[in-house]
This record gives sequence, structure tokens and C-alpha cells, in this order.
Amino acid sequence: MSFDAWQIAEGAVLGVVVGALLAIAGLQFVRWRRRRREVPDDSGTPALARFVDTENTDPMSFGGGAWSARVIQRRDTVTYGYLAVVEEYASADTGGRWCTLAVSLPGRVPFLVIDNRAAAGRVGVPMGMPAREDLDDPPFDATYVVGAADTETIPRVLTAAAREVLVRAPVQRLMLHESQLLLRTFDGVLLDDEVIDALDGIAARFLASTPSFVRAAKAPAHSSGAGPEVAEPLPPGFYGPAADPAV
Repeated sequence: MSFDAWQIAEGAVLGVVVGALLAIAGLQFVRWRRRRREVPDDSGTPALARFVDTENTDPMSFGGGAWSARVIQRRDTVTYGYLAVVEEYASADTGGRWCTLAVSLPGRVPFLVIDNRAAAGRVGVPMGMPAREDLDDPPFDATYVVGAADTETIPRVLTAAAREVLVRAPVQRLMLHESQLLLRTFDGVLLDDEVIDALDGIAARFLASTPSFVRAAKAPAHSSGAGPEVAEPLPPGFYGPAADPAV
């Protein structure tokens, strides 16, 4: 065999070996990605890896009450006709678990935090901001402390009907932030269909019991204005079987 032919043969063999090694590496990478996408939680339900095993130190997203938390599982839902997400969190400090419901609203909302007094003293509870201790509503005042960036927001949003919703079905936190309504359960609550239905119901009743506080939301045809000045509640959205197509 000539020297050139030998070089060609040697190069061909080397190419086959390199190709085989790349194929093996690619297969191992695919298997690793598959395992990362299907990380089982304690209930045996697969969870997307991008939502689990990542420490979250933003209390605005998980409703406070812990230094940090990680998502155990996540479910999409529809609340009051708007897209929403329910997440089950675990405290990175204690392992305690709770659920949140985050409802995406169709505009900006005033910043408002309602914390249950039973959670006082937990990390970030109550949230440090101008607070109002007394709304002349003994059952509500005994259950919650309220804070807002603008204290005029508190009486405008927390009507008697809205306060009754939260007294009848207590939560650890209700927060309005940016374009979102967030509910946080007490610790010890694991995500299931019953929890989702309960959180959906609280949020829907709350939104239906207070004049719309959503800026730039589309007001009903019979409304005299838009945004937080309207007297009517925010109309239901257009998602889900319960949405009112006539709105």
C-alpha cells in the first residue's frame, strides 16, 4: 500500500472513531436532558426541571413567609376568565410546603398586600410598607393587616364585600403587584384539584366584589369610566368555559 493510500485509510478510520464517539456523547446528552425534564416530586408526578430544584429568593413570587423556596409542581389554570398558575412551594429552610395562585390581569394594578395576622413574625410578614391596622371591620381587622404603596388604595379595593370574602376563606397573603393578583395559602397545603378549585374561587369572588382596580382594563359598555375609578367589578376574561362571551 502506498504512503498516500495509508494516510487516507488512517484518516477514514479516525473519522469513524470520532463519529462514533460523537454519537455516544450525543446519546448521553439526550438521556441527561430527558432525566432533567422529568424530575419526580414526592407524589411521583413528573415536573419540569426548569421549575424545580432552583432556589428562589424573591418573596414577591412565593408570597413571603420564608427566606427562600423552590417549586415542587406547577399547574396552569383559568381564574375569573384570566390565565393563572398554581404552584406548590417548599421552604428551603424548613421544608414546609404551601401553594400560590397567580392570576394575570389585563392591566396594571396598585400595589397592595394583605397579610394574615396568624403568620406575623414569619420572614417578610407583614411586608414593610405603610400599613393600616383598622378598617372599622372587627372580624377583618382581627384577621389581617393591610399595607399599600398608596394608602388610599386600601379603602378603594377592600370593600365590605371583598373583606368578607377573605374572612370567610382565610389565606396567608393576598397581594396585588404589577399586573397580577397572588394568593398564598398557609403552610401544610399540597397542590391538588381541590386546592386549585378553592384558590380559584377565592380569587374570583374577590375580583367580583370590588370595583375594578385594574388600570387600562376594558370597562363594560355601561360603565362611566375605566380603570380604578369605575364602580363595577372587573369583567371576567375570555379564557375558559366559565368566561362570559357577552362581556
